[in-house]
Amino acid sequence: MKFLDKNKSSFSIEITPLIDIVFLLVIFFVVTSKVGDSQFLSLDLPKTESFGYEAVQYTNEILIINNGTIYINDAQFNIENINDIEQAIFNLENNENVLILSAESNSLHQWVISIMDLLNKYGFTEIQIRTIEK
Repeated sequence: MKFLDKNKSSFSIEITPLIDIVFLLVIFFVVTSKVGDSQFLSLDLPKTESFGYEAVQYTNEILIINNGTIYINDAQFNIENINDIEQAIFNLENNENVLILSAESNSLHQWVISIMDLLNKYGFTEIQIRTIEK
């Protein structure tokens, strides 16, 4: 009968944890990779007769420019004069019409949020937000 010699030790590498680590790394890189614009499709959707989009009739419009200028129904304000802006929003007609809030794409989000907060404070619940591209 052949016995194992304790002086001879066989060296082996266990690869099961290695496979687990490789799969975790693959999942990490897939999740954190940046999705490029080339992965999106440009679709021309068909027009339907059952759903018609009607242009919204509005009486109030607020425009935020990237230099801090705010236009409320063609009246010009500076973002630093928040009290004047609040008074102008208070004076707007709130007769259940939709208010349009337009902002340039590179204007600060803080300005948009501040204006939305003031609008909510004075009861404007229907707000359409639009982005103006340059």
